[in-house]
Amino acid sequence: MVRVTINSFGYVHGAPEEPSDITLDIRRHVPGTHQIPDAEPRTGLDPEIANAVLAASGVARLVDNTALLAAGILDDVADARARLVKIAVGDARGVHWSVGIAEEIARVLRQNGVEAEVVHREIQVPRVS
Repeated sequence: MVRVTINSFGYVHGAPEEPSDITLDIRRHVPGTHQIPDAEPRTGLDPEIANAVLAASGVARLVDNTALLAAGILDDVADARARLVKIAVGDARGVHWSVGIAEEIARVLRQNGVEAEVVHREIQVPRVS
């Protein structure tokens, strides 16, 4: 059973329809995509784009803290049927920063034994582990 679902999205396309336990609005906290060379035709799934995203100031801490919060919520839920945490990560367009950060949160969770699923709404590439 998937225990954490992470959805990346772009605010220009609207907020997620389903509520999340944790919502990260990273629009004000990351540089513009124009600061990543040749980013425009690619997404946060591209290793070069993902590396640029993850190298940005504060992103590693944001990822670690979000993964820690999600794991804590899972541990503290009394009702075993509700042991699912939903995370939403939004940037302006939902193809670069939010995608790279969502993937990294999932990687950290998986590394710590937590099942995670990632869905990228704007690039329509669901990823399941």
